[in-house]
Amino acid sequence: MRFSDTPGQEVLKDSLRRLADNDTVPHAILLSGAEGTGKMMLARAFAQYLHCRRPVGGEPCGECPDCRMHAELSHPDLHFVYPIVKREKEKIATSADILPLWQQMLVEHPEMPSEQWLEIINAGNSQPSIYVNEADSIVQADSYPPFTSTRKIFIIWRPERMQTAAANKLLKVIEEPMQGTVFILVSDNELQLLPTIYSRTQRFHVGSIENAELTEWLIHNRGLSEDEARRIASIAGGNLINASRLASHSGETEEFRLQYMEIMRQAYKKGAAALKKIADRLGDSKGGYGREKLRRFLLYMGRMARENYLYNLGVGSLVAMTREEEEFASRFAPFIHSGNVEELVKETDRARIDIERNANAKLVLFDFFILLIILIHKKRG
Repeated sequence: MRFSDTPGQEVLKDSLRRLADNDTVPHAILLSGAEGTGKMMLARAFAQYLHCRRPVGGEPCGECPDCRMHAELSHPDLHFVYPIVKREKEKIATSADILPLWQQMLVEHPEMPSEQWLEIINAGNSQPSIYVNEADSIVQADSYPPFTSTRKIFIIWRPERMQTAAANKLLKVIEEPMQGTVFILVSDNELQLLPTIYSRTQRFHVGSIENAELTEWLIHNRGLSEDEARRIASIAGGNLINASRLASHSGETEEFRLQYMEIMRQAYKKGAAALKKIADRLGDSKGGYGREKLRRFLLYMGRMARENYLYNLGVGSLVAMTREEEEFASRFAPFIHSGNVEELVKETDRARIDIERNANAKLVLFDFFILLIILIHKKRG
């Protein structure tokens, strides 16, 4: 992983490089910020930069033995710690027990969407945690010297999910680790960290990414045209996860637009029978959208509600829609106004959450579509 793999964050990248170049790396670093800012990518790039034997131009060389091991996710002096769901029958007690799943996550979803991790580990209704026996493993691993380099690095993803007993056991090793040990904590919410852990780190805030930087990243890393990349960056709102997801499913946008228009037309005509057919088709377990695609479609519908409301207000500079979406909005936006926009967004989110929880998709969608009929005929407040 290279620093350039993460869009933006240039000031932070320079700060991390200086720590390494001046040999002033603290024993514990906290990278904190909202999900989708590229924190884990930065942590991995920094770890590789620290291990690289001949960095070039502020980047890991990518060719030395250490860089090759980083690329293969097999460096013996790089340890990942992450929340898991304990399963005694499957003998899953620490991060190492599901390492192949973690490697799959890093390769397929380097932007680290937390809901994707829940899906990969099949968390169900369980909340993943970092348990006390994980802390025992860290303490034991820290007691050995590095194998191939001068530094042993622990990257702890979402340390706010650490159980209190585990955090207490790590206090001493984080404050006074073995010579050459570096802890990099990557947190989505530093306020949920135990103050005793938080106070033992040197902290760096990772902010949202500028649209221009996201646009450039989408062009070079996702092969999008400049127009498409700019549109997606505008919609993503500085969030790398959103941008990557939209780019991966950019072909869906047209499909979602046409489906959204048909649903809204039928809702305007109070076409309950037609909406029932659409709900049955989209929610069909075999030929329908499927849970994940339905989730994306409802996110799209929620975004369209917001964009149409802004369009209705006449604040074109804040609207992030394609020309085709704007063409429909020019006729439909008057029906999304201050009297119904909050309820529209709320009900769209409710339908999405119900489907994420494995509710009957056909019933959820039909109930939602009937509510749409009521809401878009609601008068302004």
